[in-house]
Amino acid sequence: MKKRVLAWCILVILVVAIFLGLRHNASWYHTPIGEVTATKVIQQQKSTDQFNNTVATQTQAVTVKLLNTADKGQVVHLKNTWDSSMAITQSVKKHDQIFLSQADNHVWQFRTLKRDTIWLPILVFVIGVLLIAMGHAGRLTVLSLAINVALFILTIYLDLVFTSQNIFWLFTGFSLVAAALTLGLVMGFKSQLMWVVYLTVITSTTLAMLVTLLVLDITNKNGIHFELMSYITQLPEPLFFTMTLVGVLGAVMDEATDMIATLFSLQVERPNMSVSEIIQTGRHVGQEIFGALSNTLFLIFIAEQIPMTILYLRNGNNWGFTYMMNLSLGMIQTLISAIGIVLTVPAGIMWVLLVRKWQQRKEGIA
Repeated sequence: MKKRVLAWCILVILVVAIFLGLRHNASWYHTPIGEVTATKVIQQQKSTDQFNNTVATQTQAVTVKLLNTADKGQVVHLKNTWDSSMAITQSVKKHDQIFLSQADNHVWQFRTLKRDTIWLPILVFVIGVLLIAMGHAGRLTVLSLAINVALFILTIYLDLVFTSQNIFWLFTGFSLVAAALTLGLVMGFKSQLMWVVYLTVITSTTLAMLVTLLVLDITNKNGIHFELMSYITQLPEPLFFTMTLVGVLGAVMDEATDMIATLFSLQVERPNMSVSEIIQTGRHVGQEIFGALSNTLFLIFIAEQIPMTILYLRNGNNWGFTYMMNLSLGMIQTLISAIGIVLTVPAGIMWVLLVRKWQQRKEGIA
């Protein structure tokens, strides 16, 4: 108990220290940073378009004290115009720290807010809570997350370096390694459960992607507009399949872990379970997970698309056009993930039965 209280105290002190340190680290940056000392609204207006969308626009006179560069300590004045939607503009208030730029005519301009003072202490606090609450398992979870982030960055880097390579195959390798490391660190690399889950994940993900490719080939990809993907810098089709692969992998890994862990636990409690009982139990667990997991994927997809969907509808576009431009590709990815979730059940049961048969033969030989 004392150790846990001490850990919480250390975490709070660390979070506060990081906040204070980042609040006074402007000298670390080459980009000019200033602290807002005063703001005043000097102009307000409202505008309405032909679709009755009303936006309020304000112009602020902002006084800023520079915190770094050769002009440190200098007080400058600038104007900041922002609208009520705050889609691409934002307001500033007193005590905000902001990044600045200077135009050719030496006029200072507001670029964006300095946010590391907020998000980094929150990140440290979340990781600390995870470590304190989950102990050794939490440490392994954080380690696996850090490794996966590093692998992801490495994969993106390789895609940028080897531009002639297909990004899909790069992320296929990333998926194989990331899944193995994640499951291995959490469950143990020598755990039979880990390898059964891993084989199930690889099998169901591969089958889901093969089914997808087969269906798209039969339908000649009619109705699918890969060109609608935003901000792409390379061929959209391989990028779409890459996104789909990673999405399916995450959904399948979640279900496979729950289902196979349940089957392994039951076999420990009831070593004489028949094959039919294992199949029925696996199907029952899969059915319980499938509905919730599929709806979770759908809601995540919908949440991501809400801003652009509302923007399209508020600007006179009908539901059909809005769906095609914003929702169609994401919905297809959700359906492919659902296929992977369904296929996880037979794939998981198959691997559990094969490993059980192998174990029985091994024990019989011994």
